[in-house]
Amino acid sequence: MFDKLRKLIKGDQRPIVRSVTHPMIGTLDYSEDDEAWLTDPKTSTYGFGFYISPESAVDCFDFRPASALVDHAASLASNPSAITQLVKSFLTSQLQSNPSLAADKDEIQKLQLYRVALMWPERPGDGEIELRTSLDSNRIWGCAYIDRKPAPHLSLPGRDDIH
Repeated sequence: MFDKLRKLIKGDQRPIVRSVTHPMIGTLDYSEDDEAWLTDPKTSTYGFGFYISPESAVDCFDFRPASALVDHAASLASNPSAITQLVKSFLTSQLQSNPSLAADKDEIQKLQLYRVALMWPERPGDGEIELRTSLDSNRIWGCAYIDRKPAPHLSLPGRDDIH
């Protein structure tokens, strides 16, 4: 209990592991802005990137990517077509079931998996999915990633008319 209180007041004082190389995922670099480890979608061999949160256990010696999240990311990277197919099916179902997306149909049909954000070590199969029309696009669509699947609704930040 006192460890959690001290961490809340002083912040996490553990040394940060700045870069981790994984044989399947590649290099995970620590981002000060995100307080997480990121892979670069532009250079990944599997076609998309990852955002991986830190280990939450206070008894860890250093501040590093959560092993449960790294394991799940490696599973996705080892079979990228499975997650990309789930995303394509999700987008198709969203276009069919959500009339408010009709005006953006052409753009939505071009969306690609850009990054999978794995944020909760205690729930490694949950997170968020970031979608873009290309690796260079700045317009970001997204959805939740629940129980290892995209769900429940496609969203575009700043657009209140999409439900």
